[in-house]
Amino acid sequence: MTQVQVENIIVSFSVASALDLPKLAEILPDARFDSCDAPALILQFPHPHSMAALMASGAVMVTGPKTMDEVQDVVKMVQERLNIAGVAVEWSPEVLVQNVTVSTHIHQEIKLRSLAKFLQVPEFSPRTFPGLVYKGEDPNTVILLFDSGKMVCNGKSVEEATVALKKMLEKLVSFGIKMEENVCQK
Repeated sequence: MTQVQVENIIVSFSVASALDLPKLAEILPDARFDSCDAPALILQFPHPHSMAALMASGAVMVTGPKTMDEVQDVVKMVQERLNIAGVAVEWSPEVLVQNVTVSTHIHQEIKLRSLAKFLQVPEFSPRTFPGLVYKGEDPNTVILLFDSGKMVCNGKSVEEATVALKKMLEKLVSFGIKMEENVCQK
């Protein structure tokens, strides 16, 4: 069976009704803030390896976690850092998954030019990008296929991305790639 690995989960939540980003940049020594560069205060965390972008509106975007447990850990770390800095923190925010990136590998070479014709992918330019970009419709996902056999998929959930990869594996079998089993598993 082909294993599916979660590479990244992007979530959003609201931590407060408003944030004074310049003031927080002064209080939090490891925070990065450059209003000319981006209108967000950046907090980075080594464990789990992740980053939080805090907006003046109180909205937060987190990228980097690979599990929902790690997402909850980062949410808690953001809340605790802001609480220590004197912010009235929302302790039970609704955390919304915005995007999930998963990958798998079929351990076989894929002839991308031939596959692009088979899948009727109108844009395939290996000089610009070394992979094939396939836009799935049901579910609405994007799959990157590489000649090494690696596939990377972006979707709204792990389940959605896994379904898209399963469908792609079925297309690869139809294309003529032989696999012992063509079912993704988490």
